Amino acid sequence: MIIIRIITTIIIYFVLMFLSINLLGLFVRGLFPNTQLNELQIRLKELDSKNSFDSFIEKEIRKREQGEKFFTVFDLLSIIGYLYITFRLWNIGVTAVAIVLMLVRLPSLLWEIKTGQELNRVTSALSMPKNALYYINNFLTFAALPALYYFLYYF
Repeated sequence: MIIIRIITTIIIYFVLMFLSINLLGLFVRGLFPNTQLNELQIRLKELDSKNSFDSFIEKEIRKREQGEKFFTVFDLLSIIGYLYITFRLWNIGVTAVAIVLMLVRLPSLLWEIKTGQELNRVTSALSMPKNALYYINNFLTFAALPALYYFLYYF
């Protein structure tokens, strides 16, 4: 019986991690402007030519910006819904674990946005700064698993 609980906890942990990281990533990336599109917009304004191609590009950039705003709001609502579902299906402890998994991802996500390079096992080991926040985040990532087990079965 305990083995089934442990396996179930590990599966739920990875599902929560996957959903938390991706929902937060979608939301946070929507808050920051796309620097390449901003540079393109500035170049188009500097050229000051009024041909149909330039106006088409400007129109497409505006459409993309409106779409990004819509999806950022949609992502925020999705996060709220996700946290509500975790609370209704389980309890406040599981919701807290989901929030911790989101907060743990936030510094590395902001670092990715700032530097423009995506983290993986190799790049995070080489270029991400190893300060106290890095070690706290790693600890909380692993501490979330036993906390999740506790909140699922004993809380």
